[in-house]
Amino acid sequence: MSSPTRSIEDAADHIIDTMKHFLQVDTVFVMTNDGTSSRIIRAFNRQEEHIQNSPLHKWIESFCSLVLNQTAPILNIPNTLNDPRTASLPFAKQLGAHSFVGIPVNAADQQSSGAICILHSVPLHLDDRQLGFLTSLAAFLGYILELENASVTDSLTGLYNRRYLSHLCRSSSDKQYSVMFIDIDDFKEVNDSYGHDFGDLLLLQIAARLKHGVRKTDILVRYGGDEFVICFHHLMDSHDIDFVAGKIKDSIKEPFSINGKTIRISASIGISSTYGTGSSLKELISDADQAMYGIKQNEKNL
Repeated sequence: MSSPTRSIEDAADHIIDTMKHFLQVDTVFVMTNDGTSSRIIRAFNRQEEHIQNSPLHKWIESFCSLVLNQTAPILNIPNTLNDPRTASLPFAKQLGAHSFVGIPVNAADQQSSGAICILHSVPLHLDDRQLGFLTSLAAFLGYILELENASVTDSLTGLYNRRYLSHLCRSSSDKQYSVMFIDIDDFKEVNDSYGHDFGDLLLLQIAARLKHGVRKTDILVRYGGDEFVICFHHLMDSHDIDFVAGKIKDSIKEPFSINGKTIRISASIGISSTYGTGSSLKELISDADQAMYGIKQNEKNL
């Protein structure tokens, strides 16, 4: 490889560049799956090299779902019009007869985390060497996915970390968010009274309650220490945001049981939203942080 692999996109570029020369196929695409949604990160077609926004992109999504939902190490369909799994897919007839090969990409726990797929205008007859090569590429991509996931998740709670949030701020300039900044009240006293191991167990339970209180599409981040940030996409109505914030505050007020001890805590929550304005996600996080700080100060003065 002539350049270093710094991201999953770099890895996908290397995979596609290798496959289009090694197998001489028409179309190659690489996709990832996080358990809630799939994302095609790189795609190549000899007649239309940049197909990310082309009609072929829709066909790719349909074929990818087949690979994610099967357990065989490789899905090999010689003729997409003759196989019931693909003949009924949208656009299949428009695309015409193709050979399709899909290799699932699995994480360490064997959960599907993506796929490498090939479409070719004539039947593909892959020998054991070529099949082994494809399997090795899938294993390489799975390894890179695990490394990337580890770099953007908090090691204690498994939530996203600030590195991921920084990436989101850079890549979400065209999206509107609502943001909650959550600070656990008097968490230092918990650590001082019961020890840091106890505090870590409490943070784990808090994270679990936060997960339960939001949608799978919402982005939950451990911002640092006892601070959490939630980014809501398509949750702009102030009534909805206040309702969710109230639900989260109530869930945290419920008693926690840790190592035979029962503890009660509370949280301060600051909220900010674009509401159709041009505020960036980074500015929204800062505004929500300031709102949370103001609420905390007011509560102390009561």
